[in-house]
Amino acid sequence: MRVGVRVHERRVTAALLHPDGTYTADETPVRADGVEASIDRLLGRIARSAPTVSSIAFDVSDALHLSEVAPLTVVRIAPRPPVALADEPRVGDAPIIHVRGGHTTLGEELAPFDTAGFRASAAAIPPGSRVVITSVGALVNPAHELAAGEILLELGGPLSVVFSHAFASNSFATREHTAILNDALVPDAEALATALALVAGRRFPDARLSVTRNDGGRVPLSRLPAEPIHSAFSGAPVDFLGAAALCGLDDGDLVLASDDGLALGTLRAGAPAVIPRLHWKGARLSTQAAHLVPATEILLHGRTTTPRLVRVAGAPLPGWLEGGEVVETDHDLRALGAACAPLSDWALGTVGAVNAAEMAHELQAAEARVRARLAAFGALPSSVRILESQLVATTYEHARVVSVRVRGVAGDPVGGLLTGRRARHAAQR
Repeated sequence: MRVGVRVHERRVTAALLHPDGTYTADETPVRADGVEASIDRLLGRIARSAPTVSSIAFDVSDALHLSEVAPLTVVRIAPRPPVALADEPRVGDAPIIHVRGGHTTLGEELAPFDTAGFRASAAAIPPGSRVVITSVGALVNPAHELAAGEILLELGGPLSVVFSHAFASNSFATREHTAILNDALVPDAEALATALALVAGRRFPDARLSVTRNDGGRVPLSRLPAEPIHSAFSGAPVDFLGAAALCGLDDGDLVLASDDGLALGTLRAGAPAVIPRLHWKGARLSTQAAHLVPATEILLHGRTTTPRLVRVAGAPLPGWLEGGEVVETDHDLRALGAACAPLSDWALGTVGAVNAAEMAHELQAAEARVRARLAAFGALPSSVRILESQLVATTYEHARVVSVRVRGVAGDPVGGLLTGRRARHAAQR
């Protein structure tokens, strides 16, 4: 049996996906003893009714918080600093250290890394600071970012060091924004992952623990502390996945009507269609996210196939959507979506390739890495599906430089998971 758990500050909800294609739901309020104790009570009830649980997937998008207590310092590595320092993008009041260095899109050095200059500047970074390092060309050659990190580790002052090349984007600003936000989420993610692992480990020591992602998939819970940015916005995609499971949809469009409005998305081979970046408070973030847009009458007009419609009980429904077939539910779709979410992994990067044979080799190698990681996550190799595998030319860049983009999932398509009768909601208060 698979279990999905939605972690919220006010209540914790669970969906139990049974082998016969039915599901049951349960929930408990968060009391004065905190979220961890509430999860323990909920999992304790599940253990008494269904002692055999193969996996537990947590959605923590409502529980992750930014931690900005420690001071932030930004390191920007480029051949030269901006001409007008007063006009450069700022990150709040964080000091910015400019260092000479950087690489081209072919990985060739634009300028030697200014080791001596950075050592002098780094000595002034306050102890206990969070440091984010972004270098020109680091996505192809991260050598200068790593060199800066080694110097900081030698000094021993920073609390944490984050490298922008960990996030796949050709945009310097996008990588920097993503690294800064990810670093601010890490302390809360570390505490949350530890608490969830301890509680679930006591109740279900043999269950595989995972956390949902912004793309509508899931990965092992151990990945949460390193990459919380990829789980911080998973709520809407997982709601959408739960709605798809409820109406048995594997391929096609779906409209979800909830208290947050109407959301339109597309399922392809049992997983949500995705986009490579997310807009958040005016900044672009490098994270693969389910492509959900507000559904409007104009947007839906003239489609050859009418989208499926799932409505959360009590959610308003505009007149132009009334009259069609509607699947209505009063269950927590996010918990159900977490239980149904497939294991997911990506291979993203920028590589140099001279001819078609080299490009094909790079693509095959990326697919092999995705398959191997999914197998390491616990997936059966036969259940792995490569949903996306392509090379993309980098805009306005060298012809020999291409972006690799491979997406793999493992597990049954979401539309066929609920084949039996839906069980009644068994909320515990």
